[in-house]
Formats: sequence, structure tokens, C-alpha cells
Amino acid sequence: MGLFSFGSDNLFLGIDIGDSSLKMVELKKRGKKIYLSNYAFSENVSELNFNKIDDTDYLASAISKVVKEAGLQARRATVSLPTFAVFSSIININVANKKLLEKAVNDEARKVIPLPLEEMILDWKVVPEKNGKTPSSGNMQVFLTGSPKKLVKKYIEVFKKANIALSSLETETFSLVRALVGDDKAPILIVEIGANTTDLSIVRESIPVLNRSLSVCASTITKVLAEKLGMSFSQAEQFKLDLGFSLGEESGSDVLPQIIIETLEPIVTEMKYLMDFYHSQNENKLEKVVLSGGGSLLLNLSDYLAKRLDIKVIIGDPWSRINYPSEIKPVLMEVGPKLAVAIGLAMREIG
Repeated sequence: MGLFSFGSDNLFLGIDIGDSSLKMVELKKRGKKIYLSNYAFSENVSELNFNKIDDTDYLASAISKVVKEAGLQARRATVSLPTFAVFSSIININVANKKLLEKAVNDEARKVIPLPLEEMILDWKVVPEKNGKTPSSGNMQVFLTGSPKKLVKKYIEVFKKANIALSSLETETFSLVRALVGDDKAPILIVEIGANTTDLSIVRESIPVLNRSLSVCASTITKVLAEKLGMSFSQAEQFKLDLGFSLGEESGSDVLPQIIIETLEPIVTEMKYLMDFYHSQNENKLEKVVLSGGGSLLLNLSDYLAKRLDIKVIIGDPWSRINYPSEIKPVLMEVGPKLAVAIGLAMREIG
């Protein structure tokens, strides 16, 4: 049952396929406004890694089950490609005119992509200059992405079996930018603390110009808590998200427990490295850090990072441009960081 009374036409569905989770958001546009039609997520599904198993029947069945149980009506979807499976890089190109750009990009792509180009689907976008203009010749930077054809073929097969038309595929980073940054052109560091990876992206002019991925993530913290405190994984997960847990109270309202500080240190170190590197190459400094992913809800994390890195740190609100019933706001604020990618995917096809 949808949150608003909408027909099945003109619905926009975003599906984020995580390692062991499915997250879906269904949006509706009416006039110039975007409304939340429905959402659903299923986490820790059989503890399988969706992005690494090749059983397309299983994946299609899992997707169909979530769609049916949630009552999602859309039959077209924009779907995420896992960050680890997509090659991305900023390349430098020098061309005399725009007509030569595509050939120059392909020539450079052969040098930086580890797989034969015949096995990849390439996409690229010219990075705007500091004045916001897009160069058409001369020295320029191009954001290049490459997706394995084998992976794309797998997704096409999965959604065909699930009876959902595949509108487009998109890397998670671009979905996050759309949901969390919008039209903001200022340089921003997005930190997506997911269940199994932490992805860092410095975004300028809506294009990720620097990217890093770490294995330290939300589940890392949960595992450490479970081990140190003698809890099961599920108990430690609840403990981690409980805003009133005793370690936090003892440490002060604006400080993280030491056990979590030590676990987070690789993420903090990588954030500092990316920020320092960006500032060494650019005159315009980062405006802020935007946190996303389930791990961003960790007690006092934004305050802790702001003090450590001396920069404004906020938890991103992917619902900021979406209308929804006010009575469900507390629930949406809690699940928003987890659904940010799916929200960005659903917004892609909305004109």
C-alpha cells in the first residue's frame, strides 16, 4: 500500500542492490513536486552477497518478493552498480576540437583500465572548469567510468526475470550526489559508511573528482563491539545504534566511546588524506563533509569528525526535496541514510 494514493503510471523506482540487502524507493512526480510513494528494504538476506553470486533466478526471486510484499507498483527501475565493480578515474585529455574528444577518451581509457575495452561499457563526462564552464577543446579533465559488460548483462537478465523493466544502471556515487548534493556546486566530501565498505568521494560541480574505498565499515564496528563486550552480532548492532547506551554517557555527550574511536581511525585517516590532497591541488577548499549510509547514524559521529578534521560535518538528508506525510518523519530520518542511494536512483528519471 503506497503512502499516497497514486496510480501505477508515472512512478519512478530506484533499487539499490547491496552486498546482502535490497533497498527500494518509489517516487511520484506531480506538477513540480516529488512525492514519496513507497519504500522497502530487506537486509541481511540469507547472509548472501548479492553482488557476487551468479544465480540470476535467486536474485530475481528476492527482488520480486520485496516488491510484492511492500506493494510497490512501478514496473520500471533505475538500479545501482556496485562501486567495487565499476572502474572510475579522472583522466587528462588534450584535444584540438570537440570532434576528436571521443577518440582521445578511448585512447586514454586503454591505458588506465585494466581490462580490454571490448569487455567494458564506457561512460564519461568532461569536468567543468573552476568558472563552471565546460571546455570543448584544449587541456581538460574527463571523469571516466567503465562497467564490465558481463555484469551489465547479468543485471539485464535478473530484472527481465523479475518482470521489471531496467530504465538505466548507475554507479552508487552519482546516485548519492543526486540525493545529497543536488545542484550545489561547492566541493564536498561524501562519506558513505555502508555495511561492508566505506566509500569516500570528493565531489565538485556534481562530479566525483577523488574516490577511495575502505574495508573498515559499519559491520567492522559491530564486530568489534560484539567481541569486546561479549555480545552477539545482532545485540551489538542494536547497542551501537542506541543513543542512550552507557559508554556514550560516560564519555560525554559529544565524544565517541574509545573502543569505537580506535575502530574508526582508518576512516578518519583516509578522510584527512583526501582533504589534504585536494587542498594541495585546488585553491577552493572543501565546504563540508556529508555522511551517509547506516554507519552515519552512529552516536555523536558527526560531532566527533567535525572536531577531529576542523570542518563542518552533517548527516545528509536525502528526503530534503521529497514530500511525505509529516507523521512518518521520525521513521524516515532514521532510515534515510540507508536509503540515500535508492532515493538518488529513483530521482534520476524524474525530469
